[in-house]
Amino acid sequence: MAKLQIALDGDLAAALNILSAVRPFIDIAEVGTPLVFREGMKALRRIRAAYPQLTLVADLKIMDAGEAEADIAFSAGADIATVMAVAADATIAGALNSARTQGKQVMVDMMQVAGLRERARDIVALGGDLLCLHTAHDQQAAQGSPFAQLADLREALPTTGLAIAGGVKLPDLAHILPLKPLVVIVGSAITASPDPRACAKKFQKRIREYGYAGTD
Repeated sequence: MAKLQIALDGDLAAALNILSAVRPFIDIAEVGTPLVFREGMKALRRIRAAYPQLTLVADLKIMDAGEAEADIAFSAGADIATVMAVAADATIAGALNSARTQGKQVMVDMMQVAGLRERARDIVALGGDLLCLHTAHDQQAAQGSPFAQLADLREALPTTGLAIAGGVKLPDLAHILPLKPLVVIVGSAITASPDPRACAKKFQKRIREYGYAGTD
């Protein structure tokens, strides 16, 4: 069954308020890149202190100094750090080395990758834990969520852990869940809704219903 990850991109006060409302219905909380820019590692430390058992992602989108920057995220309380697939292999390997040393994980963001299958296979060979199909914020209106890309990657890598992010909405789950992602990442569909708690509950219900049907 897929895990539901909420992307928290506002300021820290808003993130904490939303997280308190949706916590019963989500599996993973992401300290999103805009939140990191606003608040730094303080955001990770505060959320870790408030939710010691919750899986936390630091969406740093690492592009260089992979080991050093992943160390920063893990030291602040992250369980998973993100690195960009378009970064050098040495950068990804460095982040993975930090993760292995500390018992953590790395999510590799496939945004803007050309030759998706080939790069994905390279990253799997490096030891990447999780590949994220991510439609960039600035392209969502034109492209929508990357269902076709997710399907292509699932066909190429049937046993690899995949995640999907970027403009995911509740009706999209009908297209996403049959492709068996490990993680479904949802941001504004929950955080900008009039009732984030109720919306998160609906996402969780859809995901669990699919899992209960024995198809995941």
